[in-house]
Amino acid sequence: MAERLTLSASNRTVLGKRVRRLRREGVLPANVYGRGIDSTSIQLDGRDFRRAIRQVGIRSMFELAIDGEPDLRHVLVRGLDREGGTGDPIHVDFYQVDLSRPIQTTVAIRLVGVSPAVLDLGGTLLQNLETVVVRCLPLDIPDAIELDVSALENFDISLSVRDLQVAEGVEILSAADIGIATVDSPRLQLEGEDEGAGEGLEGEEGAEPVEGAEAAEEGASEG
Repeated sequence: MAERLTLSASNRTVLGKRVRRLRREGVLPANVYGRGIDSTSIQLDGRDFRRAIRQVGIRSMFELAIDGEPDLRHVLVRGLDREGGTGDPIHVDFYQVDLSRPIQTTVAIRLVGVSPAVLDLGGTLLQNLETVVVRCLPLDIPDAIELDVSALENFDISLSVRDLQVAEGVEILSAADIGIATVDSPRLQLEGEDEGAGEGLEGEEGAEPVEGAEAAEEGASEG
């Protein structure tokens, strides 16, 4: 079961463009919505939220404690706006889940173990898929699904979604044949191969320019 953190919040009366003042004060505006419930405008400490998602990840379930409400709300982040697209969060949408109904969400894949193809053959471990889609009850959402890479004994073996093991009640919806992990073989330098081969060819003295190459380059830069 995934770790759950509790986020403290309060009802928000400042709406529209006036929320800029809240952000300047370190307050993060947010909304809570869900199946069969009214949308609620709330606010929480921006630093607490950033600390929480760094600790458990943006895909985790949170317990939301809203001032004046006797019960915690179990929520998932369903929308997150960041300053400039990649900066600090400036608005978050929480989806309140019904604990009795299965939901669909994404879960991270965590590679564990040591691959013999890496340890003994000098290969490079490649992870080609970071998350999978699962369906389960909200309280059964794992924080990550582990995949043991010790089965990667050579460069011809790969691991896919079908190799993932999950707890009872968790269904993986991603296609079983999607590749997750492989080991790339090391690049072997051929005998007599010059590591600097090909360097300095551009503009090399005596080399004849390809007809029309300069015009093509200028045309590409104009486009």
